[in-house]
Amino acid sequence: MNLSLDSALGRQRRLNSVGESVLQIAPNAAAAYSLRSLTGGDPKVVRVRRGSDNHEQDFTASEVSSGALTSFVNAQVVAPLDIQALTATGRDGDFLIAKAAYSLRSLGTRQATLAATGDTVARADGKFVVQVRRSSDDALKSFTATEVTDGTLLAFVNEIQTLGTVTNSAGNDGFTLTNTSSTGFTATTDTATGVCGWPYTAKSGDKITVSFDAVVRAGTPQFIPRKATALSGSNLVDVVSDSAISVNSTASYSFEFTYDSDEAGSLTFSEGDDNADFDISNFQVTVFKGAGLVKTWYDQSVDAGGGAHGNHAVQATAAEQPKIVNAGSLVADSGIDFDGSQFLQADSVSGMGATVSTIVTSVHDSGGGGCVSLASSASGTTNFGTIEGNSVSNINSRNTTSVTASASVSGSTRLTFGLTTGQTLTKAGALGGTLVESTSDYGDDFTSGELNRIIIGKLRASSGTLFDGRVREALVYDTDQTDNRTAIEANIGEAYGIDLPSGVDPGFDQVDGFVETWYDQSGNSKDAIQTTANLQPVIVAAGVFQNGLKFDSDGSSSGPDFRTPIDSVELSNDPAGHAGFALVWVGNVNQSQHNNTSNHTVLGNLRNVQNFPTGTIGLSVIPTSGTVSFINEQGGSTKADVVDTNALTPGNFGVAFFSYEDAEAGFDPLLSVNGSVTTSGLSDTLSATSTNNIGIMTAITSGNAIQYSRSTDGICKEVLLYTGDQKDKRVALETNIAAEYGITLS
Repeated sequence: MNLSLDSALGRQRRLNSVGESVLQIAPNAAAAYSLRSLTGGDPKVVRVRRGSDNHEQDFTASEVSSGALTSFVNAQVVAPLDIQALTATGRDGDFLIAKAAYSLRSLGTRQATLAATGDTVARADGKFVVQVRRSSDDALKSFTATEVTDGTLLAFVNEIQTLGTVTNSAGNDGFTLTNTSSTGFTATTDTATGVCGWPYTAKSGDKITVSFDAVVRAGTPQFIPRKATALSGSNLVDVVSDSAISVNSTASYSFEFTYDSDEAGSLTFSEGDDNADFDISNFQVTVFKGAGLVKTWYDQSVDAGGGAHGNHAVQATAAEQPKIVNAGSLVADSGIDFDGSQFLQADSVSGMGATVSTIVTSVHDSGGGGCVSLASSASGTTNFGTIEGNSVSNINSRNTTSVTASASVSGSTRLTFGLTTGQTLTKAGALGGTLVESTSDYGDDFTSGELNRIIIGKLRASSGTLFDGRVREALVYDTDQTDNRTAIEANIGEAYGIDLPSGVDPGFDQVDGFVETWYDQSGNSKDAIQTTANLQPVIVAAGVFQNGLKFDSDGSSSGPDFRTPIDSVELSNDPAGHAGFALVWVGNVNQSQHNNTSNHTVLGNLRNVQNFPTGTIGLSVIPTSGTVSFINEQGGSTKADVVDTNALTPGNFGVAFFSYEDAEAGFDPLLSVNGSVTTSGLSDTLSATSTNNIGIMTAITSGNAIQYSRSTDGICKEVLLYTGDQKDKRVALETNIAAEYGITLS
């Protein structure tokens, strides 16, 4: 993150060329809005809602310019178990309680602390994520998320077994062995058959490297791993894909072998093709690359009090355990690998009813198969809320009826959301974040409302197609998490680099940020607030800071894309008619949203004036021509006084200034756009007497006189409102603003 000059200098004041801030140049503003400091200090300027999870946070002027605001919007660093419910002030409510949570990463600071039950070597309780059986000797050990990635797990799986003393094959003492040890021997035979070696277990796919020194006096001995665990002559079957190695000369040897059987048992030497007489010394296993099989995928979830739920997914049958380490390396995709013959299951899961949400991150390789399923009985006949990959091309949330979310691609990571609620509704969201919804009547299948099994890697509890691919993460809630879906998915997407839709994608820095409050820097606490989410302007669009508040509109009269108005600020005094009035606006407007060339867009205004609700005074522009006007509605009619055409070129940034003296001083209005001043043709009648609301970049509602107005499309950078004439401050204000935003004055 780059630091701004303000931040580097300890948040020094933002001043103009003569050393004054805006509110020093023209003090006593009734309201003042900007993303920069207008006071000379470092005030709080804006409250932003993050599009990915709707969390809100306040930012000062220096935090806006330093990039801290943009970084906040583009991050969703809160892990699923730490995500809180959304309240009126952001995500600061109760924690979202998962029924079960499986991952190889830590899913939050509230991750459960567990006992390593069943480990071969006892260890203290810890925040374990997985229990692994290593292929070499079936030892069991539990690991934390850190130990999965820092090499601790791999060191356990790839630990080299200690070799005992070399022995002859059982029932076949073909060799005469002398000088036997764990590192060598002397072997002689006067028959055609002789086998000796060291016991060593491994599994299919394991790799082993051995080295030794040989002195060959006669014959051509051979070395190769064999099936026999007791070196029984009847079981001397090769268990590697490599050919036997001929030790036909006095030399040093080193070989790597790949096992192709789960019945490996020995590292053996034989006489080869003739009588043999040789010495082996310095024999050692230098590298072992084994398999790590998952016996237990630990449930990280906790209840509201922090107690572990303990809904661990377990597989006690060795042949049905999925892999976490294959040939000495962690499996791809930071997940657990199922090859269509393994599954994990959590039984006796209590408290699940008819409403279930599941969020699954997986990579599907081929064929169909259940990824994460729920069941209410061992028979599996009442599956509920199943997330399924069906023939690779689809992602389904299914029960008696499947809901296809979208097509996917073999080998691609898929983030899937499924919801079943009230026994009738299923939803599924797939890679790309699209939520597909379907309603189906499931009859009386789930009237008991009792679900007590979570199955990972298989479609149904009793039977069904098994999954082929990697499961990276699985979350199960016994509540409807539709409203929190993007909050959870955003963190998952960032963790795994999943390309989510622009606007909610922190992993690719493409999140939207919306303004909930634009803070008043005048000291009068006239903060501009918009709590309706779809009416909030954008400050970060698809991860990019807009350097202002962006108001989007398609220009239709119904305004489906309105991000306007911020107009809930009420002034308690009377800014018009007696004490004079001044309004300064900085920003740009676009012309694409209007279908009528005479339509006005209101830049900044006061509404509800002149004792009737439709009254408005302020500034407006016709985007198609750049014509800027002073609006003075009188008795329900409109008085729009033109300054000139092309005064505010569409798409370009400019500063508009309007001010007049009080009525007793003769009105004396002045309108300036980018320093070009107009006084002629402006109304000399103004009789506003009621309290007023501020409208910024807003359309006039259908009940107002300016009924042909549409909502604004453009960016607003700054708005200053005064309840007194500010004509004598105009040049200094415009100079300061122009220097700040690179505006060319006339």
